[in-house]
Amino acid sequence: MKRRRLLDAMERLMKSQHEEPHLQLSVQAAPPDTVIMEHMDADNLVEFHSEDVDEQPSLEISVTSVKRRIIPDQPTNSLYKNWIALIPTLVDPVLRYFGRTQGKALETIHPVISACGEPSCTPKRTTMMCLFFDRFTSIDVLSCTCSTLQQVLVHHGLFPTAPSQPRMAVSVDLLSFYRALFERSCDAINALASALKNHYSRRVFQGEVIQDPFRRGLGYAVQWYDILQVEVERQVEMVVQQHCDHIAKFQVSSRVPNSPSLTQCAPLLVQRCPACFAGILHGRSTDEGGDIHVAMDGNFHHRHRRAAGDCPNFYDPTYFLPKSFVDTIGRHIDTQRKRPVKSHVPLVPNEAVDQCENAYEAADGKKQKAAMDSFDDTGIMALICRHDIPLFFANIDSPGEQQKYSVALLHHFFSFLPPEATVVALYDIGCVLARTLSKYDILPISITSRLRFATTAMHAYGHEWACQLVYNPRICVGLGLSDGEGTERLWSRLVRLIGVERTSSRQRRLWLIDRQAVAIASEMRIDLGDWIKRRLRRGIKEQGSAAQDALDRCGVPIEELQTMLEKDMASDDTLEALESLERGHDRLMNKVEALYSSLNVHDRFPELHGINLEFVRILLLARDLKMNVHKRAIASFFEWDKLDRAVGGVQQALGTKLHQQTRKAISKRQPALMTAIRRFNSYCERLDSLYDTSWGIPLPSPLPTKLAELRSDPGLMEDVWITPSLGEVPRWLDDTSIRDGIRALLKRDRCREEQVRLGVEADNLCRFFGNELAALELALRSPKSELIIFSTSISHPSLGEPFAVPLQQRHANFIRLQTRWSNCLASSVRFTNEVSKAVAIATTLSGGSPNMMFHWINASTLVVPDSEGGDELPIIDPDHCPQVDSEKAALADVLEGEMGALELDDDDSTNYGREVNAVICWNLPDVRLSLLLGIDADMS
Repeated sequence: MKRRRLLDAMERLMKSQHEEPHLQLSVQAAPPDTVIMEHMDADNLVEFHSEDVDEQPSLEISVTSVKRRIIPDQPTNSLYKNWIALIPTLVDPVLRYFGRTQGKALETIHPVISACGEPSCTPKRTTMMCLFFDRFTSIDVLSCTCSTLQQVLVHHGLFPTAPSQPRMAVSVDLLSFYRALFERSCDAINALASALKNHYSRRVFQGEVIQDPFRRGLGYAVQWYDILQVEVERQVEMVVQQHCDHIAKFQVSSRVPNSPSLTQCAPLLVQRCPACFAGILHGRSTDEGGDIHVAMDGNFHHRHRRAAGDCPNFYDPTYFLPKSFVDTIGRHIDTQRKRPVKSHVPLVPNEAVDQCENAYEAADGKKQKAAMDSFDDTGIMALICRHDIPLFFANIDSPGEQQKYSVALLHHFFSFLPPEATVVALYDIGCVLARTLSKYDILPISITSRLRFATTAMHAYGHEWACQLVYNPRICVGLGLSDGEGTERLWSRLVRLIGVERTSSRQRRLWLIDRQAVAIASEMRIDLGDWIKRRLRRGIKEQGSAAQDALDRCGVPIEELQTMLEKDMASDDTLEALESLERGHDRLMNKVEALYSSLNVHDRFPELHGINLEFVRILLLARDLKMNVHKRAIASFFEWDKLDRAVGGVQQALGTKLHQQTRKAISKRQPALMTAIRRFNSYCERLDSLYDTSWGIPLPSPLPTKLAELRSDPGLMEDVWITPSLGEVPRWLDDTSIRDGIRALLKRDRCREEQVRLGVEADNLCRFFGNELAALELALRSPKSELIIFSTSISHPSLGEPFAVPLQQRHANFIRLQTRWSNCLASSVRFTNEVSKAVAIATTLSGGSPNMMFHWINASTLVVPDSEGGDELPIIDPDHCPQVDSEKAALADVLEGEMGALELDDDDSTNYGREVNAVICWNLPDVRLSLLLGIDADMS
């Protein structure tokens, strides 16, 4: 019992430290190849050195100071290889344990445990120290050739802290609890170890292992138990995907001849966001909004210190792109940049894009945002869908936010899409990246022809106006209410990991971020139905109503506003006016000092000839001051955002020092800002008193003196006009109410586009629910996954293997989604019908006979000629949905298609009563499918 003798010797040594002052401890310097102690478990140290322990250990030992390694050594590599080889052998025991304890109280562990039922086996007894929720205790484990020590432990709900010769084990239920806690917080091994130590001590459980508790062993148990869970989830996902493919083949073989071809995204994307990627029809033009909206952004807070080192590779990230792929894209970009620029027609003048590029740090790939001598990984870049669900990450290991990361994310993303799918990518500097891709052959034409860029909603107002006309999501047609700011919300959820990542090994850092992303994506996928409801209520209903109220207050017919918007946004007069503004701005900046010292304005600005000299002087002063106010206000807004969002998280508080610094900066700058605003408003009053309408110069509008009102005031972003307008002054330029009406019209149009897109997404959710449920039903009925179902609430006629336990749990969780995902655009009736169809398909394919009949309506083709070009959809009210019976609801869903359930407002001035000539083509259901599913074809 070497372990016992070693522990007794250590205990005597600890007691004798205060009794024997003459005890000599020799301290030696560590050689350069010292083993990393951080990567070694206490159990593993015993495993390597217990052979050298004599029966009478000496109390005089040698203590060696250990250097921290950056690169793992051979013992660490061997340790990780042993763990990786062990994990697959523990899948079956852990599944059987879950199947035995699912929905029951925790088992009481017997002092002697075994998993072998063969009397001929010769057991080997091993004493283990086991950690539970409420206690720690010693247990004797009997292992043999047919059941290894680790398998016996896992079979009884204990996870070893070492891959071979473990001396300590942790309760699987305790590790599962910590895993759930990690999903809501961050990595906290030290806190858990200290908490367990105090908890055990207060419950009077004290012993020799309490001296240095079990932080290292507990850390290994947490890490490798998560890897075991990943392996279980991977195998379960493979089982489900096999049955999904089986059902897909059956549906293809049962399709009606000459029906439209259907394309689907890769299962990986469908699982991550079914609302975006479960569609079957693609090819919508990017000018109309495209099929899919994604957003990109980089974050340089998630750094990794070079001194923290690395550990062997133990986990294959599901979200991070391989470093080799990103570097290959980077080399390809460098090669293409050395070639001549290809001919292209710029959507935005290069001068405007250059100013946008200079205004944003993200556009400067060479700007160093982290000290590369201290950090080897400087941040991460994320690609998310419009529901803020993370899709892919790229690890940033360069000083700045280089374009290779965004290009690599897009290239990898398009590899999972059907060849017809179109994408709109929202990026802070989308205009800069779009120009780069148009100048060089960085991405193939098969991708660029289906890709459109836009800026994010918050950053769009920092771009040039010429850029906003093309890339602002609130102006672009088809983008709805997609804002592209979901990456900021994602960073707020990952902020807790920042401190832990910097001192973890490089591989562990990627593991922490990836596992946290998996938890976030799972939670947000469950929340998709509530997301649609919130968007209907807060987005379409509230913003649409506010826009309609603004249109009513404007007093200008919508048709006239639409005409002015379409005419002036692309007219030569507007472009000439913008160019005139830029030329005037340049002249002003070059000659403003001379202008203030001399009143000879007409010689320097011949276009202002004939205008009152005092008016011109105040106008130029107002323009200069407006630019100053704009810069001060934007800086103040960002500081307030830092307080409001608290570094990206509403629930995450700022540190006291940073909070006080931010408050002090705001209070220091606010008086100067308020003084500048009041002076500008006085200039506006003076200009109004001197104004003559024949001059053709629009007057600037006063600014509010409260920051909250100033932030939402669109006048802050407007420049002061210093040149006369050629010809007749446009009404929108001279009348504030017209500008408010145009903005309200744009908002109303975006709300209507959003309603259509939400209808498509609700339909995608319903389709995915039916297909996934059918796969789960078929998997539970398949002989390969047969197992005794321990839940008595569901009667699946299956017996057999352990995979039915996680499949059953996944099935139960999925059934509950129909109440979360149902909404006004996809009623609960449709989800109930999908459940019935899933059961029928699974029963048929598994060789059984359907035990129920249901009505089935085949897909219809509705052709509506649109002679006027633009249908206006009424904004629906999600709080007042009409109650209809099931047959009418099903028929309405089929006829409405992607429009969803609509409510018509009798008080709306828009004419919805125009005559529509529709041709409805009914296709009879396939006879083979009807016979297989037991459906009465006459009922269709």
